Amino acid sequence: MKQPTRESEARLDQIRRDAEAGRLPIASAQAGYYGLPLQKSPVWTWEVPAYFFVGGAAGATAVIGAMAQLAGADEKLVRDARLIAAAGSVLSVPLLISDLGRPERFLNMMRIFKPQSPMSVGAWTLAAFGAASGAAALGRNTATNIAAAGSAATGAVMATYTGVLLGATAIPFWARHARLLPVHFGASALGSAVSLLELRGNRAPALASLALGAALFETVTTTALEASPDREDAPLRRPLARLAGALSGPVPLALRVLGGRSRRARTLAAVATLAGSLLTRIAWVEGGKARIARER
Repeated sequence: MKQPTRESEARLDQIRRDAEAGRLPIASAQAGYYGLPLQKSPVWTWEVPAYFFVGGAAGATAVIGAMAQLAGADEKLVRDARLIAAAGSVLSVPLLISDLGRPERFLNMMRIFKPQSPMSVGAWTLAAFGAASGAAALGRNTATNIAAAGSAATGAVMATYTGVLLGATAIPFWARHARLLPVHFGASALGSAVSLLELRGNRAPALASLALGAALFETVTTTALEASPDREDAPLRRPLARLAGALSGPVPLALRVLGGRSRRARTLAAVATLAGSLLTRIAWVEGGKARIARER
């Protein structure tokens, strides 16, 4: 290792004295080597929250479809769930590739499976989910049921792993919520899945119960984050985050409780939930960017 010279030691001593005297600009105190920031802001564009939303909803729908099949539910519900899951998997691929910039980057991630990498796990899960959900939607035999089970298994990962992905990054705002994000995104994905099935005309009582539970969880989560005294959670109290929380939790919860069996109330609740679910992903991604920008 190269030893520091007398000049470099003298320069470091001078920087320390200047910092103690308050003569350094704020930007210098927060900068890393050669004036560069210690932490880069995420470069994720709109495709990322869109992928989080579409993939999560598709994955949760696959799980609901498998549960409905085991419970002997209406065949239309099972068929709709499989079709939505397959459509979501197809749409997720170009969204992920678009964010990566070049298709070969996605293919490179498929060369080696890295269980310690949430991105690698996500890419492999998306590939397996796409194959299984496609086979489940197109088939009409025993193999179809096997494919549906595989779609549900990988779908459960699709619904939650994006929360793990955020929490595993070096962005402190996301990392400090690493335990909450997978459950939060999973509940949001469940609400979206039920909403899509309801908008397809499915009115099973079990769907209403799932939607009510998801809305209740989101209401509690939103309330807890809003009441947090921690200044680090300031991005979660921005207008976008508050709108996302309201549309995901209190609004659909009120519509479903007060509206009872009203079809119009359930439809409005479904639309609000879908909008809130998408905005939730956007709010979390933008919140991470905002914290880094503020710290520079």
